[in-house]
Amino acid sequence: MNSASVAAELATLRARGRLDEARAVLGGALREQPQDEALRRLAWQHAPVWWQPLAGPRARLERRGPDDAAFVRRCWADGDFMARFNRLAAPLPAGDDALRALLAGEQRALIADSRAIHWTIHDAAGPAGFVSLVDISFSHRRAEFLIGVLPQASRWLAPEAAHLAIGFAAGPLKLERLSAHFYPQNVEAQRIAQKFGFEREGLLRGYLRLPGSGERCDLVIAGLLLDDAYFARSARQRERLLGRDSHRDAARDDGRDDA
Repeated sequence: MNSASVAAELATLRARGRLDEARAVLGGALREQPQDEALRRLAWQHAPVWWQPLAGPRARLERRGPDDAAFVRRCWADGDFMARFNRLAAPLPAGDDALRALLAGEQRALIADSRAIHWTIHDAAGPAGFVSLVDISFSHRRAEFLIGVLPQASRWLAPEAAHLAIGFAAGPLKLERLSAHFYPQNVEAQRIAQKFGFEREGLLRGYLRLPGSGERCDLVIAGLLLDDAYFARSARQRERLLGRDSHRDAARDDGRDDA
């Protein structure tokens, strides 16, 4: 079986939610052709690490999926939350079955194909927000970072969830830069981002045209280089939040760089 036919079979299995079977198919193909670079790349893309939760003392990040449909709909209907989180988020399907199918596809997608990964943030009381890495570029080792938590959540939840995602970005994803965009009015989000390392890099004037009103909107851009100097600077904060500075072993991977 060549790599193209294996890839087609894997896509069918993923669409049915049968990831373990997909990995078994890959394992058999690799035993027959251990030097096939396309198969090795597919094995990296199907590694369990991309679907494993990230856990800290208070926050647990789980890859967003169909079980989150009700929470996603609740948040998308909250104008204040979405104004802070993502004003340009696509509207949700009207039907619940269609929404669950959309989220199932998002959850099963390979990061190399979707160039994004979305987590739901959970605390002891249940789902409390979202954190995402989008527009992932493996060639440039960068991504855009988004986070939003409910206003009643613990003040520790957003920083802890952010550091879990940042550790994952620098670890398994091997990214070297994150960018973040903020609406100028969202001063609190900018303050929090600065506390966990993002530095303001400028103002994008009239960067967005808002749907509905057609109003042009500025965006503040901030950046974070995920280098050793950053992890040295943030080690004490990460230890206070997560218990240890774990960016290099936030989750195990096979050490490969391809996507």
